[in-house]
Amino acid sequence: MSFLSKLPKMPKWAKAYVTFFASLWGAMFLMRFVFLFVYRAGITAEVKSYLLESLYIGAKFDARLAAFMALPLGLYVFIKSIFPKTSVKVNKVIAVFYTVIITSVVLCYAGNFGHYSYLGLTVNASLFKYLENAFISIEMVWQSYPVVWATIALGFLAFGAYKFTMLFLNITTNAAKDGWKKKTAWFFALFVLTFAACYGQLNQYPLRWSNAYFTSNHFISNFTLNPVLNIYDTYKFAGEESYNKKEVEKYYNLMAEYLGVDKPDVKTLNFERVRPGKKMDRQYNVVVIFMESLAWNKTSYTNAELDPTPFVKEIGDASMLFTQFYTPTSATARAVFATLSGIPDVSSFKTSSRNPLIVNQNLIANQFDGYDKFFFIGGSASWGNIRGMISHNIDGLKLYEEEDFSKGRTDVWGVSDLDLFIESDKVLAENKKPFFAVIQTAGYHRPYSIPKNNAGFEPKTADAETLENYSFNSVEEYNSLRFSDHALRKFFEAAKKNDYYKNTVFVIFGDHGLSAPKSENMPRGYVEYNLINHQVPLILHAPDLIKPQVITRTASQVDIMPTVAGLIGMPYKTKALGRDVLEPRYKDKQGALIFGWANYPPQFLMLRVSIFTVTPPRKKVFINLKI
Repeated sequence: MSFLSKLPKMPKWAKAYVTFFASLWGAMFLMRFVFLFVYRAGITAEVKSYLLESLYIGAKFDARLAAFMALPLGLYVFIKSIFPKTSVKVNKVIAVFYTVIITSVVLCYAGNFGHYSYLGLTVNASLFKYLENAFISIEMVWQSYPVVWATIALGFLAFGAYKFTMLFLNITTNAAKDGWKKKTAWFFALFVLTFAACYGQLNQYPLRWSNAYFTSNHFISNFTLNPVLNIYDTYKFAGEESYNKKEVEKYYNLMAEYLGVDKPDVKTLNFERVRPGKKMDRQYNVVVIFMESLAWNKTSYTNAELDPTPFVKEIGDASMLFTQFYTPTSATARAVFATLSGIPDVSSFKTSSRNPLIVNQNLIANQFDGYDKFFFIGGSASWGNIRGMISHNIDGLKLYEEEDFSKGRTDVWGVSDLDLFIESDKVLAENKKPFFAVIQTAGYHRPYSIPKNNAGFEPKTADAETLENYSFNSVEEYNSLRFSDHALRKFFEAAKKNDYYKNTVFVIFGDHGLSAPKSENMPRGYVEYNLINHQVPLILHAPDLIKPQVITRTASQVDIMPTVAGLIGMPYKTKALGRDVLEPRYKDKQGALIFGWANYPPQFLMLRVSIFTVTPPRKKVFINLKI
């Protein structure tokens, strides 16, 4: 440790902590190059193009783990600097503690090499499942690996870890020389640096596992992850129940008929459908617009008195409007997952976008060959870990977040919906190739901010009783939805001035509904069954392709991508639960899954809505609910 003495003015305890952290960090970072050497056969030209970014993000994961590991030692040597007569036995206890920790980390790294060689995946919490058949697992390890030599090496490793830790613990400091001001200053300085290492990035959100999935390349994603942190990140999801194969087999024929499976086979549980596409007079762009909380009960379609969404109604009347369209759940991250994957998010623990074990999905959007792909979000894609869902599964995705826009953030959700729309339009207008784009708004959310730059938006007032009766909780909420509608109008006004407008299918819908107990503007059954949390409008707008019409058949968010692909003649293959609801074969096979994740136990419903009118004219709704 002679080089430590060359560090100026730093107390010995601080030098010990910093050097211990740096040693751990350096060792972990070095292991990345060992990984590259061992699996060098997987280093393609594409992998090389991402290596620097992968090493940068991976180094931040390694720094986080090193900081977590070094922190107890740092606190101990700091206390020891105040009470230098600490017992030698305490030093030994700390050294034994770190011997166990360091040895365990090295075992995780060793296990990662075996796990990646066997499955092509970074080691995760699923390894604990091997303990369910411990004897078989032990026998497999015994027969496959040099266990005796590995055990001897492990013993040397443990001895080395003990001596390594003791090197940093056998430090004395002159308490009289280092006064309390100096100690306090160094303590807080190192605390800030440690926090920064743990947080991982200059962003509203800390470094998350989804940052490793910045590309669809599997080698890069696995290389970027830290194996120890990945075990932690996946452990909380490891208890999620897997599917029951016998139950799937029991209902397979019913589901195969409902989905229109091409080649039903209960033995292989085949759900694949291949749609060949059709010849069109042009290649249509697709713009998918998630409108935050655009609930059916809050739109001008059901709320003429308050008229909160005049433009949504205007464009809906000029488009294909689905009036019985439902979201599987009432959560935004779940909506993103369901819409893009075609699979309802029925995770009972957090959301599927937050689960690293199911980050790999086959998206129809990724089958738009020859298309540029964009995702625009006013805040950060680290929210809900949707970064992993979109960047890892859509090749060549160009992701725009709040730091990529010229306008500053309005509130916690990033730039305003208006700025998001206007800047998204500018990017799309400059694009020369066909494109698939997603725009995710978030402004209609507490704190219901209206930006100063609002393009002439004028707030309205209404009395509290009227607002409550017609599905709103406050005038701020009411005006926030009106501003969201206003921003959507400005987007279309801008889009119509550009060439891409006439060649684009715009898909506009709410990511979920919102609870409003009174909602006197809705049939009572919708309120009692809490369907207002799930019913949203779906608008497909393409003047050169779609004639204005109203679709009353029941449809779901999972149906969006296959339906849009069918509209523009795009060939696709899917094994998910979404269907092209405009196909004649599905006319009499309607349904929407409702998953009440916020209830305990969670509620599962299959919904089909039938509508008819009577005299005097008033819509009545009969709801088929099947559990």
